[in-house]
Amino acid sequence: MSELLPLFPLGSVLFPGALMPLHIFEPRYRLLIRRCMDRHHPFGIVLIRHGSEVGPSAEPYEVGTEAKIVAESPLPDGRSYVVTRGERRFAVESVIPDAEPYLVGRVRYLDENDGEAASDRARTALDALGAYLLAVVAVTEDPRGERALADDLREARPRDLAYRIAGSLAVDAPQHQALLELETASARLEEETRILNRETELLRDLLVRLRERGERPDLN
Repeated sequence: MSELLPLFPLGSVLFPGALMPLHIFEPRYRLLIRRCMDRHHPFGIVLIRHGSEVGPSAEPYEVGTEAKIVAESPLPDGRSYVVTRGERRFAVESVIPDAEPYLVGRVRYLDENDGEAASDRARTALDALGAYLLAVVAVTEDPRGERALADDLREARPRDLAYRIAGSLAVDAPQHQALLELETASARLEEETRILNRETELLRDLLVRLRERGERPDLN
């Protein structure tokens, strides 16, 4: 079954379970946020395929994430800051033209399936994440993020782990979108493991060059 959902196109991807702060300043999005607050209703965040965040309506990707407003800080001039939390993924079946000043989509919510071998791929992804974070620490000499992220994810379910890793990856928005669109947690974890292994090798190559200049210790 499909339903109508107001849409907020952005230049970044919101994953289920993640928090995203927003600065609301355009009149059409002030209206969207006010209505959602008054009606206790979510809206949808979708990555922009073509266009920009400011100005005429942008063309979004077809898969986005439902956003629930969890905090708001109004400003005297009508602008506001809000914090949203990602909830369910959805597919945009159609956009309703000129229904409101902002985009409105007819959306279908997507199932969240673990897929085959999700637990095994979760363990492999965690190992890959640990190696990546170790490489980050060796290059930046800052261990704080490693401890917090690794400890927090150790007992996470495969689908939660997949989304947490996705949000932490330093990749461009289309790559984040590709991860969001994958149908199962298992497929998402497999792709994240590939990305983490690639990024770890790049960091290790950088560390070798730093060591050759005497700027970093060996990476064990």
